[in-house]
Amino acid sequence: MNTSRHTQLIVLLLVFILVGSLLSAKFNGNVQLSMTYSDNAFQLSQFDLQRNENGHPDMQFVESADDIIFDTRINGFYDTAWRWWQIQPSMQINASENLLNTDKSKADFIAGVSVKRMFGDLGLYYGYSPDNYIRHYKDSDGTGMQDKYSFAKNLYKAALNIRPVNKSTVSLEYRLEEYFYNKYFTEFDGDIETWMLGFRQFFQTFYFSASYGYRVYETEKGVSVDNSEDASYESNIYGVGLLIKKMPLDPKYPSVYWRPELNLRFEQRYFQGGDDWHRGRTDNINTTSTSLKFYFGDKWNFNLDYSHIFRNVDAVNSSVVKYKEYSENRFGTSVRYQF
Repeated sequence: MNTSRHTQLIVLLLVFILVGSLLSAKFNGNVQLSMTYSDNAFQLSQFDLQRNENGHPDMQFVESADDIIFDTRINGFYDTAWRWWQIQPSMQINASENLLNTDKSKADFIAGVSVKRMFGDLGLYYGYSPDNYIRHYKDSDGTGMQDKYSFAKNLYKAALNIRPVNKSTVSLEYRLEEYFYNKYFTEFDGDIETWMLGFRQFFQTFYFSASYGYRVYETEKGVSVDNSEDASYESNIYGVGLLIKKMPLDPKYPSVYWRPELNLRFEQRYFQGGDDWHRGRTDNINTTSTSLKFYFGDKWNFNLDYSHIFRNVDAVNSSVVKYKEYSENRFGTSVRYQF
């Protein structure tokens, strides 16, 4: 994703913000800037990391195994109402720039509308992500060379939140993601459907959340393409989270608060394909995320973040483990301004 396209998307949202501000004082939004260090930007296995260190020709696409990513996120909301319904159109622009592996820079947007009542809300959203570069792979059913593996994606999402009793929220989310890979890897084109059921409870000093998701990825071509891989899968996704209530940082500064957060996520992915890379394969993906959030009045907040991702692979073909199992650590900081 080049810088000019990033600029176009950001200008689009700025126009949305300006028009909303002129129409009504009910417009609001926020801008978030973040910087993240990743020690494994391409999520390479230990085997591939060693090949990269040794200068193997298959790893020439790696400018650096680690990287620093700068992210810009702009959100705009417009609050209006019709009879007893509260209606909120919104738009979000995300743009990220990789300092070392510049081909991984990208931008996307999501727009939608939510309708709220006293006991719940419903949101409908559409998003588009035009250029997502993962890495280079050998094109096994085409050129036979190392080619760019990238995709564009449409996102359709519906999210329902219901508050049946005080301090409790039940959520249900449906996501449809349409993947369109570049010309070298069209066998991976397909749809991912995800259903997510969640629960959140507020206690006196903290929020507790739990969720379960079921995901299905179905490729459009699969084994109908000569010598192709069938990457279709089904997965179960489990998550728990703990968010502490805001606490004063120091009595001398009554407007400054802080809170820690911890989230655990586990996905068990069962592949359906019968080819050598997917037959009998199960991926166990563990993600641990922690954050320290600091609030400076009503407008500013500052975060310190850490996450660890580990993918454990179990497969009939021992080479799958060698190439697909990886771990990644991410350290980040961000600042957000509410306007």
